[in-house]
Amino acid sequence: MSAKNTRKLCAQLHRSGLDDRRRLVLPPSFKAKSAVTIQEIDEDTILVKVAKPARHRMVMLLPDVKQMPEDPEWEKVEQEFTVASNQGLTPFEE
Repeated sequence: MSAKNTRKLCAQLHRSGLDDRRRLVLPPSFKAKSAVTIQEIDEDTILVKVAKPARHRMVMLLPDVKQMPEDPEWEKVEQEFTVASNQGLTPFEE
């Protein structure tokens, strides 16, 4: 590692103290009130990272279905689900 790279590494390290309420002052590159995660590595070491939202988003295009097609087999399965879920329920009285 060259001296130039060492200076870059040292420039990224920030030194700070804790106040009476154990608050840590972060460098100005952290936005105010940004969410951070604090991981305790060991007794003397903590790791502070800015929590960024996940960018793994997927767009799924669904068809606009106005009327479901007739399917007698599915109607039977749906009726069985309904009968099974209604077993043991007290009858509804108006």
